[in-house]
Amino acid sequence: MNIYDPYPEEVELDGKTYPLNLSYDRVLMMLDIQDDKSLTTADKLETQCVLILKNGYKDLPRTVDGRQKLLKSVLDLFPKKEDGQSKEKYIDFHQDAAMIRSAFFRIGVDLLKDKIHIFQFLELLADLPSDTALIRTVEIRQRPLPKPTKHNGEQIAALQKAKERVAIKMSEEERRELFAQSLKNATILRG
Repeated sequence: MNIYDPYPEEVELDGKTYPLNLSYDRVLMMLDIQDDKSLTTADKLETQCVLILKNGYKDLPRTVDGRQKLLKSVLDLFPKKEDGQSKEKYIDFHQDAAMIRSAFFRIGVDLLKDKIHIFQFLELLADLPSDTALIRTVEIRQRPLPKPTKHNGEQIAALQKAKERVAIKMSEEERRELFAQSLKNATILRG
């Protein structure tokens, strides 16, 4: 993306142009729906598409396959994570909601009123002032524990306590998935 390129507002799929509503709140809701266990796959696809289509149901692809292609096209607009980038999660949009709103408010964006484009939201999120509670929290979450020496026991204990205080709370399902992945990795290592 070049500095002069506008944010994407549409995708083209099978010769048809779909105008999009990619406000940050709509996109985050779309992602939340993916984890909703009460909805069928078809219902998730329909709801996600309606959320991000500017004309909602009017432009909704008729088939499940069409809806999947549409969502894939939208997700392909976002930059891919590069190899080597951490997959660890340092921000949780639910748990950290108040800190995110507050940090944006400090830079003049009221997220409850200003429905900014998701790309602008992500750009601003990556460049929030370092003196906000959100950035201080993220820094604690990211800070590695130093190697223990005979002189830094108190420092390590204080950092562990701070990390526990601001840790992202995992759901029971996320804990099970993490445990299952750990078992899988252990099995692979044993050969």
